[in-house]
Amino acid sequence: MPMYTFLLFRRDDAAISLDADLLDHDGGTFTRAGKLLEDHRSCDYVEVWDGDRAVLARHREQPIKREVRPSAHYG
Repeated sequence: MPMYTFLLFRRDDAAISLDADLLDHDGGTFTRAGKLLEDHRSCDYVEVWDGDRAVLARHREQPIKREVRPSAHYG
């Protein structure tokens, strides 16, 4: 089970807190980061790391953007 590091940042990119949690897989980090944003109102975003591998950056105000990949189903 991987140990994930959650770094909490203010809007000015100053780190304000650090948290660590054992989770089954990367998928659980999104929910955990959201909970940290709820609990730490002065936090603007959370970066999640698995060792030196960046896993996720979840922001309080910005919408989630994901790349749209060409689909084999549409021309």
